[in-house]
Amino acid sequence: MEIKNDGPAASLEDAARRVRDAAGEAVSDAKHAALQGVEDARAKAGDKGHSAASRFRDLAGQVEGEMPWMATAFRKSADGLDNVTNSLTSGDINQCLAGVSDFAKRQPAIFLGASVAIGFALARVGKTALEQARPASPTPTSERVPFDGVEGSYATGTEI
Repeated sequence: MEIKNDGPAASLEDAARRVRDAAGEAVSDAKHAALQGVEDARAKAGDKGHSAASRFRDLAGQVEGEMPWMATAFRKSADGLDNVTNSLTSGDINQCLAGVSDFAKRQPAIFLGASVAIGFALARVGKTALEQARPASPTPTSERVPFDGVEGSYATGTEI
């Protein structure tokens, strides 16, 4: 004897299944979008990294006759940057971090200088972002007067 379940319990189970299916599709879509964003960022970082390495090699060629030691440093930096960029674009984060660590061990002065330069660049980007996010003040700062419009017993410099 077969029991048919066509009542409210069946419709509730069907609704729950549809919600699970829709949630699964939404998670899958979000995961796909996030992975696509990561891939786009990797590609962009790869292009910038290879471009910077190319500039280092150009600089090495320009200073070769006058300062051969600096040309060698530029070439080694370009090679290290290419290795890190290749690791980043290939998707192996551990290999990328190992490449950065190796570069820091081989070229500590250049790594330190690059770290400081990146820090300054990030600080400028952050400062610009904060300035753009802050609403414009209604009164220019040069026209502001301390305690302007504040009543009370505050000394303003003219009364004592």
